[in-house]
Parts: sequence; C-alpha cells; structure tokens
Amino acid sequence: MNINISIATIEQKSVLRNMMELYFYDMSEFDDETDRLELDKNGLYGYSWLDYYWVEYGRFPYLMTIDSKLAGFALIREVEPQVFSVAEFFVVRKYRKMGVGSVLINEMFKLHKSKWIISTPIKNIVAQSFWRKSVRSASAGKYAEYLIEDGRRMEWAFGG
Repeated sequence: MNINISIATIEQKSVLRNMMELYFYDMSEFDDETDRLELDKNGLYGYSWLDYYWVEYGRFPYLMTIDSKLAGFALIREVEPQVFSVAEFFVVRKYRKMGVGSVLINEMFKLHKSKWIISTPIKNIVAQSFWRKSVRSASAGKYAEYLIEDGRRMEWAFGG
C-alpha cells in the first residue's frame, strides 16, 4: 500500500470540495446542536471556508491517496501563532480501520511541529477513540483532555 500525502493545489480544490460532501454527510449524524450541516437547495452541504485555504496565511489543505486513489483529506489551520488545529479530517470509508488515518495525522503533526488543539463532537465516539489514541501517541502521553463548556465537544491539547 503506497500512501501519499500532499498539499492540495488550487486545481484540486474541486476534488477536495467533492470529498467534503462525503465528509459532511458522515458528520451530519452528530450535528444536533446547530443547523450547520443542512443540505442547501441544490442538495449540497457546502463549506464556506474552503476558498480560504489557498488565499489565507495559516491554512493548509492536504489530500491523501493510496495507490494513486483518493483516500482522504485534512484541513489544518493555525488558530494562533504556533497553535494548530484540525479544522476537518476525513478518510474514505473503504480505507478506515487500516491505520491510514493515523499515517495522515502523524504526518500533519510532523509537518506542523507546535502546539495542537483538536476537537470532535461528543457523540462521535469513534472519532474520540481515534483522536485520543493519535494524541496520546504524538504527545508521548502528555496532553490535556476536556469536555468543552457547552458539553457537545471533546477537546485535546498537546505540544508547544
């Protein structure tokens, strides 16, 4: 299995936009606190921040392929100087539970060596397990985990 991770080019923006529809479909199961994940009149979720990843400093769009086939993406942003966050993260269902999500996020941690803040909906138990394991490994067990004030998100912080 040949895994490749690269910055998405502006020419690949439509590919990323299409993959995000799959991601938001998956995430809509956990979106009971807002109307953020509602289909528009064209049957799309959309993502208003996507264009910023090619024009705004501190935003990094990554695509992952496995044996030259699209397999996932990560949208990383610098929320404060030297503090990074995973804005969006997705692995195509076919490739889940194969360790490729860990390969993708570990590469992000290596590329952006700094402090990290990661959060996920409290109802997304599978994502919580993935992030807890990934953060524990990347931080050598030195991280903070807490429930966000509104009780709807788990968050992890480490590094720096």
